Amino acid sequence: MSMVIEVDTALSLREYAPEADKTVCLLIDVLRASSTIVSLLDNGCRWVYTVAEEEQARRLGAQRQMVTSGEWQGRKLPGFDMDNSPAEAKKYPVKGRDVALCTSNGTRAIDKARGCVSLFIASLLNARACARAGLTAALAASCGITIVCAGQYGKFVLDDAYCAGYLLQELEDLARDRGITLRISDSCRAAKALLAAYPDARAAFLESASGQVLLEVGGRDDFEVCLQINTSQVVPHMQLDHGLIRFSNWEGKNINQLRRETHDG
Repeated sequence: MSMVIEVDTALSLREYAPEADKTVCLLIDVLRASSTIVSLLDNGCRWVYTVAEEEQARRLGAQRQMVTSGEWQGRKLPGFDMDNSPAEAKKYPVKGRDVALCTSNGTRAIDKARGCVSLFIASLLNARACARAGLTAALAASCGITIVCAGQYGKFVLDDAYCAGYLLQELEDLARDRGITLRISDSCRAAKALLAAYPDARAAFLESASGQVLLEVGGRDDFEVCLQINTSQVVPHMQLDHGLIRFSNWEGKNINQLRRETHDG
C-alpha cells in the first residue's frame, strides 16, 4: 500500500484555515516576494528576514546592519536599499549579508503561516526543488501539504493560482516517481484547471491584477525574471530567530534530519 499525502491549496490568504498549521506549507507570492527571496539566496545572501511592518525592517537595517528591501503597492519604500525586486536581487551585493524584506502581500502572508509544521517559499523559479522539499518534509512529519497563495491584499490573483497549479504538477510528478499517492482537494483541482487554461505563465501573468500593477510601475525586468521556470535549486526554509522570521536555503535535508528538527521543535 502506497503512502498517501493530503494536499490542499489556499487560493488566497483569506482561505488560509487554522488546520493548515498542522501541515507543511509551500507559500507563493510569485509577483514578487517569493521570487525575490529565492533570488536573494541564489545570490549568496545569508539570511532573509521577512517582516510585516516597514518600521521593523528599518530597525533591523539600522541596528543589525541588514540590507533593507521592500515595497508598498508596487513601489520601492523610501530610504530602503533595494526594491522588492528579483531582478535587482540577482545583482545587488548581498553575498554573506542579511536582508530585511517588507512587502505589501508576501511578508504578511508569511507571518500568518508561521505556525505551520515547516514553511517553504515557492515560485516558478524553484518550483521543482520546492516540491521535492515539501514532499520530503511532509513524509518526515507524517502530515499533509498546503499550498498557500498570498494573493493581493488577501484576495485571489491569477498569477499565484497559476503558480500553485504548476507546483501541484511538479508535486504529482515527484510523488508518482516515489510511489506516493496525493489526495488533492477541490481547490487543488481548480488550480490545475487554471494552469491548463493558459498557454503559458506569460499569458496568465499579463491578465492578473498583480502582473498589470507590476508593469504599470515599470517592473518589466522583474516580470521577466518571475516567468522563468525551474532555474533555481534554492528552497527558502523558515526558521525563527528570537521570534523573528528568517529564511535560508534548505539544502536538501534528508528525512531523518527533518524528523529530529520536528521532534526538537
